[in-house]
Amino acid sequence: MALDTDDTKRIPEGARAMFMSDGYAIFPGLIGQQTLTMLRQVCDTLLREPPDDDKGGKAHDIGRGHDRRFLRHRHQEFSALSDFVLGRGMKAIARELLDAPPYLFNEQFVVKGPRTGASFAWHQDGGYVPFDHAPYLTVWIALDDTTVENGAVYVLPRDLNQGQDIYAHRWDAAGKEKVGYDGDDPGIAATVQAGSVVAFSSATLHRSSPNTTDRARRAYLAQYSPEPILDPESGLPRTFATPL
Repeated sequence: MALDTDDTKRIPEGARAMFMSDGYAIFPGLIGQQTLTMLRQVCDTLLREPPDDDKGGKAHDIGRGHDRRFLRHRHQEFSALSDFVLGRGMKAIARELLDAPPYLFNEQFVVKGPRTGASFAWHQDGGYVPFDHAPYLTVWIALDDTTVENGAVYVLPRDLNQGQDIYAHRWDAAGKEKVGYDGDDPGIAATVQAGSVVAFSSATLHRSSPNTTDRARRAYLAQYSPEPILDPESGLPRTFATPL
């Protein structure tokens, strides 16, 4: 059943229990065709900008040119995208998985270029926030069918009921990324069709494989927090703190 004109569908009953016990949940086909088309169109519009011009207030340390682009913080420029990311459908998903009224914390397209699309090392999203904060939710949406060959997300399951601590991360200058795990566990590959959602906690370790195919791999992610994430020094939001 559609929740809004964005045709985002309901997640199944019991989703939060699954999310809490595993640290992630996969929802096939959650995003309808109308919304999927809109997300692809906005992404492709932003991709026409030179990678050195990627916006967001400051240069993104983890971008790698055409190999790995983060097209971030642009929803306010596209009314349909803003309606979607702040709409009733996404609110219902975030509310259910967070078990709290959600705030938009961050949003961005992540695109791995064809043939040379860079991998992404094991990390927790919370490892990129340099102060204590409430765990938040990432809603990762596949805009293309996602395979091991084109840059699938991998997750390491963890029981969030037993703890949601953030591990020590180190900066990898060559990869332009933080690394929070160097072990041998390959994780679980979330190979999903376009329109599917991979939801995971900011405390869940995840990575992604490189894109070795002849086509770009596009994804959109929106992150929601149960309370505003404020910089303790300035008192200002780390990125966004928009209630849904």
